[in-house]
Amino acid sequence: MASVAPIHFAGTDTLSLRQLDELNGLPKGASFRWFKACEAELVEGRDYFHLPADAHQAFIDELRVAGQIYTSTRHLLLLTRSGYEQLRARSAT
Repeated sequence: MASVAPIHFAGTDTLSLRQLDELNGLPKGASFRWFKACEAELVEGRDYFHLPADAHQAFIDELRVAGQIYTSTRHLLLLTRSGYEQLRARSAT
C-alpha cells in the first residue's frame, strides 16, 4: 500500500475505494463490487468504516478536494488493512 497515501480515520490508516481501484489498476467500481461480495464477512469498525454523508460531510468534502475519493462519492467507505486483505484473498479464489 506504499503507492497511495492512506487516509487516517479513527486511529487507523485506511484506503478509499478510489485508492484501491487505482492501486490495483482496476476500473471505477471494481473495489466496491469486491466489498459487496465480502461485506457479510467483514466487521464494521475493524475491517471497514462506513461514514454517512449527513454525519461526515466536511471530511468527505475534504477528501474529494484532495482527490482521494471519487467526485461522485456521497457516503464514504474506508477499508482498513485487514478489510483490504480479506477482499484481496476473496478475489484470488
